[in-house]
Amino acid sequence: MTLTVVWSVQARNQFIATLIYIAKEDVLTADLIHDRVNKSLKLLSDSPNMGVQAPAAGVRTYSVPKTGHSFDYRLVRDQLRVQRWYRERQKPANSIKELPGPAE
Repeated sequence: MTLTVVWSVQARNQFIATLIYIAKEDVLTADLIHDRVNKSLKLLSDSPNMGVQAPAAGVRTYSVPKTGHSFDYRLVRDQLRVQRWYRERQKPANSIKELPGPAE
């Protein structure tokens, strides 16, 4: 069963902003990233458990090969819902853990 891919508004906006930013320097690279994301989503829509379980319940993370980017997604009925798009070296805000303070 192939799942329908649905992007959240935030994730879609982040993805488009990434492509625009990259295209300012190199349009071909932006096209390549777009193609790799689409290929990854097609693979995931057929095999949704390929992603890694994220700390949040029911959320999985998928690292798009050779892009330096990842997205978080959730399976809801017959949909694969992309919830967040981000650069891998920038952790999403809610996954950053507090560092311990100085010892007293």
